[in-house]
Amino acid sequence: MPTQKPMIKLIRNEGYWRDRAEEALAISAETRNPECKRIMRELADTYELLARLTAEFKSVAGTPEF
Repeated sequence: MPTQKPMIKLIRNEGYWRDRAEEALAISAETRNPECKRIMRELADTYELLARLTAEFKSVAGTPEF
C-alpha cells in the first residue's frame, strides 16, 4: 500500500495546481454547455489560487520541498 508522502509532495507543489488549472481551462475550451464551461473556468481559477497560496506559504514559512 503506497504511503501518503507522494500526495503531500504534489499538494505542496504550486506546479501541480497550475497543471490542474491548465487542464480545467482546456476542458472549458472544448465544452459547449455554457454552465459546464463556467464551472470549469471557476475550477481553473480555484486551482490558480491554490498555486499562489502554496507558493506564498512556502515563501513565508520556509517550507522545504518533500
